Amino acid sequence: MFPLRLPRHKCRICGVEVEYSQVKVHYQTTHPEYGKWGRQLHMLMWLVLGSGVALVIVDLLYRSLNQILQYIIPAYLLGPCFLLIGLHVRKLIAFRDAWEKTHLLPNEKRTEES
Repeated sequence: MFPLRLPRHKCRICGVEVEYSQVKVHYQTTHPEYGKWGRQLHMLMWLVLGSGVALVIVDLLYRSLNQILQYIIPAYLLGPCFLLIGLHVRKLIAFRDAWEKTHLLPNEKRTEES
């Protein structure tokens, strides 16, 4: 009846639409430096999340001993999350700018500043 269509994903760097199942392959082949950096970011995110879970477990076990942990844990979990989001946005903009400088469209001209 109707052909099965997978959702599309627009590449954050070059703007090409890629099938959702091929996004990782696209980033690894077309933007290998972004793919490598993305893997490092995911590892850092899991380390922060894992240490946050450990801190929550310690807080649950020793809640009666130290009430200050109830203020430290949200700050510890939310602070790095905001920093990681900001880092991701900044690096994404840098990768996009580098892509645009090296892959100009035919009707665009390079300026003297580039």
